[in-house]
Amino acid sequence: MARHGTAISQRDSSRLDSKKISRAWGDSEAIVRPTSKYVATLSPKEADPALLAAKSSKQRGVGAAFVVNEPRRQVTASDGSSSTALERLRTTSSASSSSPRDASGDHTPSAPPPFVLRQGRRFLRDPTSPYPLPVDLIELHRQTLRTLMFMHIHGAPFCSPCIEETPPKKVLEVACGSALWSSICHDYFRKQGHSNISFTGLDIAPLATDHKLHGLNWRFVQHDLRNRPWPFNDGEFDFIFFKDTGLCVPEGSFEDDPLKEPLRLLKPGGVLEVWESDHLFRTLLPHPTIPAGTPEEIVEQAELSGTYIISPGTAFATPQNKYLLDYNAWAQQAFEKRHLTLVPCALTGWAFSSDPDAIGEIGSRRIAIPFGDVRWEQEPAGGASVQAKGHIRGKSVATAGKQASTEPKVLTPDQAAVRHTALMTTIHFIEGLEHILKAESGKRQDEWDRWWAGMTHDLLEQNGTFHGECLELGAWWGRKM
Repeated sequence: MARHGTAISQRDSSRLDSKKISRAWGDSEAIVRPTSKYVATLSPKEADPALLAAKSSKQRGVGAAFVVNEPRRQVTASDGSSSTALERLRTTSSASSSSPRDASGDHTPSAPPPFVLRQGRRFLRDPTSPYPLPVDLIELHRQTLRTLMFMHIHGAPFCSPCIEETPPKKVLEVACGSALWSSICHDYFRKQGHSNISFTGLDIAPLATDHKLHGLNWRFVQHDLRNRPWPFNDGEFDFIFFKDTGLCVPEGSFEDDPLKEPLRLLKPGGVLEVWESDHLFRTLLPHPTIPAGTPEEIVEQAELSGTYIISPGTAFATPQNKYLLDYNAWAQQAFEKRHLTLVPCALTGWAFSSDPDAIGEIGSRRIAIPFGDVRWEQEPAGGASVQAKGHIRGKSVATAGKQASTEPKVLTPDQAAVRHTALMTTIHFIEGLEHILKAESGKRQDEWDRWWAGMTHDLLEQNGTFHGECLELGAWWGRKM
């Protein structure tokens, strides 16, 4: 097992390149600039504060190198001109950017455009939609970084061992956005000799490029997830993938049977997999133990990525950072008004266990990613049983952990980049919620701008999360009975 940024698995050493990124959402060089495939990754401490160098290791066919700009309202084009994210966003639907014309070339009456501008960001116009985030290039950029970070940590574009053993034939990506996941999954299977796989993307907005132009067996279906049934036949797919869909549907909308619709679309024996991240931030308490029975491969992946495996028994506390405390308070009020949950991971775990007769072979993985250097990582564990190296290859971890090293933990460049990516995508997430958070804070625009400047300075320059504030994410999977 290779360490410190080398391959977790030697079966596939491919990397993403600029074509892969550009085809995900068109001309995006203004925000994400893929660098040389084998460029060395800078530590956030070594890099300019305005830049993040994030590189994925050669993990089972997933990897990339990026230079990422800090949150900002405008982006600068490669020709030096300045434009808003709305002006630079490309979609596959001409109807969303222009009115239809008749044969003579005149405009014909049409429905109002599906988007509306708020403070320079593009949002869904539908007043009944609970979705609080923008639908623009900056948000696609954030989602892409989060997706690549998930894949880096998990080691592949999926976690279910069933998919690894028996590749699917028909795949549905729910709330697909740019459909980068489908594109990467296609390449992952193609490099293993499985090219006869069709991919379908489902989303309320047509944000994905036409992936058929890039070799995928691809189709896009535009549909609001709140409206059931979804426009597919029973048993149409053998793999359905969700990622970060907790903000698309109000909490409790399908409380009686939350997995009924995706299970309807799955063939018997098909696999459902869900990746989620929580939007309420907590502090990971010192030296968490490895949950009993964690496979050795997962432990090593966590060690390589500088993350922590968590369970319901892992100890957390409220954030010590005052800005994240502010955010938590305002977000709770704003999300309650929209009937959204801040902790979709908890609901997802419950959904998978709610109907054992319908779904079996259930597995899960929960991860906490600190936002930077953590003070207690520099201190000895005092003999406590903690997450540490030295596990026996090929066996599961039957105890709660191993003795900690007395050496202070020094992050590798890849580990530091993973944590900084978690922090940057969280800052972008808060920025995208400005329109509802500012309303709950009661601040005027100038007061909000001062708060925002203080938060970004504290988090990016002062290591304001050194107590252990973190991003919590999870993956769940199961097979239809």
